[in-house]
Amino acid sequence: MDYFRAGGEDLEKKAKELLQSKKYWLNRIKNRDIEFGFYEDIKYLLIVNKKFKSLDVWEFNPQKFQFKIVQTFDIFVGEKNGQKQKKGDLRTPTGTYQLTKQLYKLDQFYGPLAIVLSYPNDWDQSQNRTGGGIWIHGRPLNGQKRNNYTKGCLALDNQDLKKLNKKIGKKLQKSLIILEDGKLFHITKNDLAIILQKIYQWINAWQNKEFKKYIKFYSKKLKYKKKKQFKNYDWFKKYKQKIFKKAGQIKIFASKINIAPYPNSSNRKLFLVFFNEKYHSKNYNWQGKKTLMVEIKNGQFYILLEK
Repeated sequence: MDYFRAGGEDLEKKAKELLQSKKYWLNRIKNRDIEFGFYEDIKYLLIVNKKFKSLDVWEFNPQKFQFKIVQTFDIFVGEKNGQKQKKGDLRTPTGTYQLTKQLYKLDQFYGPLAIVLSYPNDWDQSQNRTGGGIWIHGRPLNGQKRNNYTKGCLALDNQDLKKLNKKIGKKLQKSLIILEDGKLFHITKNDLAIILQKIYQWINAWQNKEFKKYIKFYSKKLKYKKKKQFKNYDWFKKYKQKIFKKAGQIKIFASKINIAPYPNSSNRKLFLVFFNEKYHSKNYNWQGKKTLMVEIKNGQFYILLEK
């Protein structure tokens, strides 16, 4: 019995070491389509080019680890160019968002339905961006003419909107929309291997309560969302030091990891990372979605936001 227990512990140790190895991840993603990121729990990606006013729908094939384009639509976007900053600025957001729900029985101006985007998301809120009600919607049902731009939403022909909803409507929770201004940064396998390696090194330092290693993964500009408030790096550092001292043995499990590029006007290599987390300790158990915003800068990994 002791022999099998020791053997199992040895295998677990080797597995942890592999997951913390960049070489392992480079080999793991060698034949994977990573043009739009790394996904374990996403079925559809909607790629919006605001400059060329197009929306492409890409479908993930889990057997081949590849995306293929399945739909392309012309769209209207906000009257003004650039990143949305505040309510009423007539801009369409730039970034990566969830599709949260469908709305029906709207004013006929918006067509047969609307699909709601998660703007402002946690990153937007941390950057003090305001506004809301960003939808993918249709055009007036009564046939009236309208402007070829919106107040910030995405507008499609009604038949195109129905086609889009038929394709992704039952998979909204497994869909993402990426909105860019015609300059989505190039993702490399090296970038993704660094992120995957660092995520598991971060989890390992967390489990082992190696605070000095753990805190080095964070940017000094960190925004930590606790309930509905954002805390800064200094607050977070003190908070985590107290928790590490109190907690006994910690077990953390990550699954269904997704890493999406996050377009931005500053040309930074930002990535939205989200996964299912299980946290277990003597005093506290938690299970849910962990969200991070990370940056790759000069080959280094930094956590900018955590929720």
